[in-house]
Amino acid sequence: MATAAVSSSTSTALTSSAAATKAANKAAAQKLITSLSAGSGVDVSALAQNLVDAERAPQENAINAKITKNESRVSGYSALSFVLGGVKTALTDLKDQNSFNSLVAGNSNPSAFTVTAGAAAVSGSHDVSVLQLAKAQRTVSEGLSSADALLNAGKAITFSLNVGNTSSDIKLPDGYDTPQDLVDFINAAKKGVTAKLVDTGDGSDHPFQVVLTGEQGSAGAFSLTPKYSAGGVPEPTTSISDGLKGVTLKLKVGAVTVPDIVLAAGQDTPENMINAINATNTGVTASLVANAAGSTYPYKIFITGPSGAPSEFSLSANYGSGDEPMVVPGLNFSATNPVNQTAADAKVQVDGITFTRSNNTLTDVVPGLTFNLKATTSTAASVDLTRDNTAIKAKLTAMVTAYNDAITIMGEVSNPKSTFETYGATLVGDSTVRSLKQQLRQMVMGPSSTPGSNVGAMWQMGISVNELGVMSIDDTKLDAALTNNYSDVVKTFTGNQNGLTVYSPASGGIAGDAVRKLTTLLGPTGILASQSTSATTQNTKYQADLEKLKTRMDALLARYQKQFASMDSLVGSVNSQKTSLKSTFDGMMASLTGKSG
Repeated sequence: MATAAVSSSTSTALTSSAAATKAANKAAAQKLITSLSAGSGVDVSALAQNLVDAERAPQENAINAKITKNESRVSGYSALSFVLGGVKTALTDLKDQNSFNSLVAGNSNPSAFTVTAGAAAVSGSHDVSVLQLAKAQRTVSEGLSSADALLNAGKAITFSLNVGNTSSDIKLPDGYDTPQDLVDFINAAKKGVTAKLVDTGDGSDHPFQVVLTGEQGSAGAFSLTPKYSAGGVPEPTTSISDGLKGVTLKLKVGAVTVPDIVLAAGQDTPENMINAINATNTGVTASLVANAAGSTYPYKIFITGPSGAPSEFSLSANYGSGDEPMVVPGLNFSATNPVNQTAADAKVQVDGITFTRSNNTLTDVVPGLTFNLKATTSTAASVDLTRDNTAIKAKLTAMVTAYNDAITIMGEVSNPKSTFETYGATLVGDSTVRSLKQQLRQMVMGPSSTPGSNVGAMWQMGISVNELGVMSIDDTKLDAALTNNYSDVVKTFTGNQNGLTVYSPASGGIAGDAVRKLTTLLGPTGILASQSTSATTQNTKYQADLEKLKTRMDALLARYQKQFASMDSLVGSVNSQKTSLKSTFDGMMASLTGKSG
């Protein structure tokens, strides 16, 4: 901040105002004297006005002087708020541990990964190889005719969703068995798998596909298996054909066709069918579930596909007149679909040690370094960490400049002989200025609430304040502190914290604690806002006093004008009688002396 651009001399202005007030009072009195000495030619209107002015001027000038002083106070408080805000801004740039990220990371293979150094990183070199990227499982269905195609003829359908070691059911009620319904229900379940329905626009009769995506890493592997139900049957022991034909079941799991399951006539009951399917040991299981009591067909057969990797299955029944579908899967997830993606963990080798993580952002492999993996490497990349303190020194220099600007303005607003325009001498004798100066110095020059082992205050870094209150930096001492005790410097300023708020109880070091104190001080309940509000409130009262004074003086002028008008009328009458008497006496004298005039 260029302090010379905000200078003032309010003291001179106030002295000039007092002189003007005295001159105005003298002029009003002189007008009154002149009017009263005018003899019989008195200008009663001017006389009344001069008398009112003589009474009003001292009171009005006194009130205006108070208003001017309060306006000067508000200007002074605004100046203090501005410069203290500058100090807060400078300290904000130093309050977070991340503000001291001065290490520059050189990376010989940026196309494979990026690396960012934090405040906890240390200088050195590392060999890094990306062996494998973390991937999320992606499973894509075979084509569907439309978004509202029925997957189970409008009947309720349940899907078994397995994520890692956790299994849950996605239940679609009657009338909600379309691909879009399935997508909506999966997303609403929030079980670690997201779904979307895409229209490939490939020109085929089945352009829609359901795409399932798990969470990144091998732990996010999942499977989704539909549980389809056949139409209801009356009893578990009732024949599902006419009791004479028997039935042949054809089961296909993935690319494997299971040998026919033959149920002879009279043996083709739901119960036998279930037992026969389960006996295949193909991973497809069958069960019989009772519907609501009282229905004509209270039982349903449920067929569930294999768990683990997604596999489609189909089951059809031959009653002697060709295959008839018993379970017709409307949604198949082929394990061999080329667009599927298998879940995998990231693997990276750093200095010969292999690390496995669930995602491609690695923050705990090398202390203070964050790796973002993008591609695998064929040979190890080199990461070289060197420290560059240029940015840190620039931030410290900005803090020193802001501090000195604040101290300069504090001196000028309280200096009765200040030559600064606008702000100079606006807060002469105000204890607020002295208090703020003491608080500010203590904030930055006092010991840190989070000292390091060897450095715990700014003076130990070469930052000091002289007898005139001017802050300066000893570059040699600062360079030594940054070179030999960098972690101490960071801890002293930040408490090794990031993002502390004004409400946080944790110690934030010199910068963190000071920012919180300045935030409160400069806030709506702080001393500067309170004092400024008080001055403004007083001026509102003084303006009201001026209005009351004007009302009183207007009434006084009206009374004077009325009284002087009566006096003027009386004097006129007396003068008229005097003239008449003089004429009479002149006539009498002329008659006695025989002389006229």
